[in-house]
Amino acid sequence: MTGNSTQMGVVIVAAGRSSRMGGVDKQTMLLGDESVIAHSLRVFETFDEVGVVVLVMSAENLEEGKITVADGKFAKVIDVVAGGERRQDSVKIGFDVLASQAEVAPDFVAVHDGARPFIDHEMLSRGLATAQKIGAAIAAVPVKDTIKLAPHRVVTETPDRASMWAVQTPQIFRFDVLKTAHEMTDEDATDDASMVESVGGLVAIFEGSNDNIKITTPEDLELATLIFDRRGGSHGTTGGEPVSGSRFGIGFDVHSFTSGGPMRLGGVDIEFDERLDGHSDGDVLFHSIASAILGAAGLGDLGGRFPSSDERYANFNSARFIAESARLAREVGWLVDHVDATIIAQKPRLAAETPKMVAQIKAIPGLENSSINVKITSTDHVGAIGAGEGIAAQAIATLTPSTK
Repeated sequence: MTGNSTQMGVVIVAAGRSSRMGGVDKQTMLLGDESVIAHSLRVFETFDEVGVVVLVMSAENLEEGKITVADGKFAKVIDVVAGGERRQDSVKIGFDVLASQAEVAPDFVAVHDGARPFIDHEMLSRGLATAQKIGAAIAAVPVKDTIKLAPHRVVTETPDRASMWAVQTPQIFRFDVLKTAHEMTDEDATDDASMVESVGGLVAIFEGSNDNIKITTPEDLELATLIFDRRGGSHGTTGGEPVSGSRFGIGFDVHSFTSGGPMRLGGVDIEFDERLDGHSDGDVLFHSIASAILGAAGLGDLGGRFPSSDERYANFNSARFIAESARLAREVGWLVDHVDATIIAQKPRLAAETPKMVAQIKAIPGLENSSINVKITSTDHVGAIGAGEGIAAQAIATLTPSTK
């Protein structure tokens, strides 16, 4: 192993008892034609910045782990070892093996749950970049549900979910940060980040994925199978599915007018005495484009991804809805190739604004290389739009397979 400044060592923890899986080891269960643990191993094996991997299995499945490594030809796995009583004991065992067998200690160490098979290279890149800046970085996704604190099943508090994150793995640390955390504390901890926090270390969050589930119960395995099938049987090395051809999605949105301008439409502030009413900035064109992208990628709808009930999206710049939708599409193997959008408005006059809107759309991350067309039409005074009560927009997004 070299001392490359971007090189990571990896500890994959797969030593749990699988008590909620009815005694069947979740790591060795098949997902497609390979075990769950093999899917995790393959992502690290094919990530350039990873130098060595230590796989920590339960004592009962140690030989199964070694067979998995041999059959998968995972050359970066330097050892398969039995774990300890607690998860943190298993991580420490793997960390010590990694440190002792490396000619030069890696600058960073990633700790990952073997039962999370849907990591990808983009997620690892985000995590490494964050760890390089802060020293400790953890994958996480925003909490969607309302959370209640309820000792003895009696609610005592409803914390603000806007600042709450559901933590995943991988968790990536500077080598010395993780080493110090394990040396300085022996208190029970649910993850390595908690140990770093307990000794005064800073931990930053990088974006995980809703697909990045941990298989803990039989129901989780059913969900994992659905995710695997949606990805087309992908090992997840690039975060996308092996897809062919093109996909098309249609988005539609409408907002009524409310008093007070300017009006935000297509990312352009248009001088007008009314604006579009909405929880975010009301940009009906951007909403329809984001919805079309999500639909083409099979990722649900705009309201499900960015609910108006979530205060984080109050007065939100809707360009970020498009950027996030394009990023999610890329994660499952699709790039935005073309967007054709139509604004349906009786007022104000908008034809002169469409070149500015196209420029704004092409500046959104994920659409820089896309072709964009924006058209204007009216309903000839028919219906609510024709009466000047609001504006609607429809978009068709064409996605093509990612070649990354």
